[in-house]
Amino acid sequence: MNQPFDSDAIAKLGWRQGAILDAKLVESARKHAPATVTLGDGDWLIVTSHDCDVVNFSFTKEPVIEVARASVLAAKKVDKQQSSGRNPRTMQLAVKDGSEPVVLSLSVHDRWFVPRDALVQEPPARHLPDKERRLIAEWLAKRYIRAAFPTAFDLRWRIKLKDWQKLLKAHSEWIQGIYLRLSTLDELPNGTPYMCHLIVAVPHAKRAGSAWPKKREELEKAIEAFWNQFKPGIECAGVEPLGTDEITLADIELYQRFDADWVSFDDDTPVTPAHADMTA
Repeated sequence: MNQPFDSDAIAKLGWRQGAILDAKLVESARKHAPATVTLGDGDWLIVTSHDCDVVNFSFTKEPVIEVARASVLAAKKVDKQQSSGRNPRTMQLAVKDGSEPVVLSLSVHDRWFVPRDALVQEPPARHLPDKERRLIAEWLAKRYIRAAFPTAFDLRWRIKLKDWQKLLKAHSEWIQGIYLRLSTLDELPNGTPYMCHLIVAVPHAKRAGSAWPKKREELEKAIEAFWNQFKPGIECAGVEPLGTDEITLADIELYQRFDADWVSFDDDTPVTPAHADMTA
């Protein structure tokens, strides 16, 4: 660099995760795009790096930011199967371009790095709302940390995937997450059942209400009934709905997060908060 790196200038211009590159920076980013990515004239480039990395004081520690390409679709509505992190490879978002609603389509493969000092050239064109920014970040993270279950287990229950999604949707405001424990992660032959147990994490505020005792029983019965239909290939050893204030890390140490996080985003009850306010 010809001039000292100024992280304060980046922060003052408003750069953070979810910021959209404006015209000059799009052209700069285009030069760094891999050959596998085709960047169209109307595409959006979204900063996906963490806020702390975007404004880090050291260029040596954080020399680049990551951007993701989003194409603007002609569709007026988001495809439900591509929304809220349902699909691990592609996602659609409904946002606004000024006052006009637009539908964006992202591919998990259309990402690359841009030198971070380029951000001092101009401010962002706009910012994604907090919910959509968070959704992209968790969608990308989930690609690397999502639970892996035996193929033999998945084959025994995924024929009813749509029924599972309907069940979760019906109770989504009561479900912040589902954790599943299997008797083994080995590939078992036909005739040898998997034993499973599920913990349903319920937002603690919902558990405090008068409707909780009845709802707890309803959740337990509904989820248990779903898994009982897969006998003898899968044996359900029980379902335990618990408030998030009741669950410890020790409780879920032997469980895996069951991939249904999109339910939270549908009802705007995120796994992680948009803001961490420590002033209260």
